[in-house]
Amino acid sequence: MVLDCDCHNIKALYRRAQAYMEIADLILAELDIKKAIEADLQNREVKLLQKSLKQLQAESNKRDAKFYANMFARVTKDSSVATKKLKVEKSEEEERREVAVAMETEKEVDS
Repeated sequence: MVLDCDCHNIKALYRRAQAYMEIADLILAELDIKKAIEADLQNREVKLLQKSLKQLQAESNKRDAKFYANMFARVTKDSSVATKKLKVEKSEEEERREVAVAMETEKEVDS
């Protein structure tokens, strides 16, 4: 591979960054683009690719934010349902205790 011999080959870095972007490996794409820009600050194609990468990163961040927001919303919803169940169970248990106490009091009064 060309990059094994010349790690600053702009064309090879550019093409590999494109490939990384296609498979959504944006971190490795960014590293290759940065290396290519270091080697040639004036390369227009690499700068355009960097702009495309930034757009892809923004879209990816939005998707991730939405995904995690939905995930935590479900967790919150599930925990509130569990809390409601516990409250219902506690109130049912309290009713049972009250009935038991009332029955014991009646027995004591009757005796």
